[in-house]
Amino acid sequence: MNIYFSENIRRLRKERELTQETLADFLGISFQAVSKWERGESYPDIELLPVIADFFGVTTDYLLGIDKAKSEEEILAYIDRYDNGRYNSSEGALSFMKEAFIKYPSDFRILLRYMNSLIVDNYKSDDVLKNKREIFSIYERIQNFCTNDRIRIQAKRELIYYYRSLIDAENGGVTEKDMYELIDEMPGIRDSKERLLCHVALDPEDIIRNNQKLIDSLLYHFDDAVSHCALPEFLYHREPTDDELRETIEAFELMTDIQEKVYTDGNYGPSWKFAIYNYGYLGRYYHKAGNDKKAIENLRKCALLAKRFDTLPDVSERTAMLFRGMKFNKQEDADILLDTSLCKQMTHHILDNYRLSDEFKASKEFQEILNIMK
Repeated sequence: MNIYFSENIRRLRKERELTQETLADFLGISFQAVSKWERGESYPDIELLPVIADFFGVTTDYLLGIDKAKSEEEILAYIDRYDNGRYNSSEGALSFMKEAFIKYPSDFRILLRYMNSLIVDNYKSDDVLKNKREIFSIYERIQNFCTNDRIRIQAKRELIYYYRSLIDAENGGVTEKDMYELIDEMPGIRDSKERLLCHVALDPEDIIRNNQKLIDSLLYHFDDAVSHCALPEFLYHREPTDDELRETIEAFELMTDIQEKVYTDGNYGPSWKFAIYNYGYLGRYYHKAGNDKKAIENLRKCALLAKRFDTLPDVSERTAMLFRGMKFNKQEDADILLDTSLCKQMTHHILDNYRLSDEFKASKEFQEILNIMK
């Protein structure tokens, strides 16, 4: 059984705004002893446990984390269901995470996801101020008391995106300066986990795997960045000029060309979403430019890739030169919501979101594309 005494006593002390010296004075020991407890280097004598528990108003089981050890499996189940969208769609993400939060209000992994569900709920309700007070409260709790840097950074990232929506909102209470000050506190690419692992691994096989993961990550973020730069509607909320339309098509052609040259085995790893959407966007913008032949060609590629993704086994072997020996788990590695098939998702996008003309959608070639995804 895992013992969580060190993190529990550190959290309880900070929540009550006590110094190590104050706690040590009450217990009649040195503050160095308290420091060692909190670092997990030693534990208090057994006769001190009831005294410490009584001081903080908790049970000794709670102090040792025995209850937490028993509930860890359930906490991980909540996290897995939320991260992979496996909760009942009728109950909604917010209701699901609120249930988890009520049950485990001190688990920072749950708090992080509850914060995310509150932010998403704001977007869905078109009221970015709806859960603002609770979002800020949870964020402060994570920053002040969580000792896991990864969770604290993730919470900061969530808040930055939320700040962006508050800047545009009436009475949002957040300025552009506030957002950029928060962004300045985030680690850069040089300090990322993926890059560091490429340089400090000792085993040659680990070096290869870590660099493969870094390449995957860089290509994913490259696609994401180019997509944002290439979409005038996203950047300026207006229709593109003729020159912008031509440049948009060139940008997406560049990305599909890079993807086909790098992912030679047709397995796009974490970038499956971009591989499919890039062809979809090319179909949309070629149609807008008046080239329906190229539009059909690219929409067909989009449909075939969506079909291929849906028929992939959950785990597949990658054979492209840069990723040889890696496995792709589409349940865990793909940035795609899998509550419905990708074919259904892309059918919806192509029919409803791509602004294709009714005449084009009524054509025989277009109907054949839809049939691919049935």
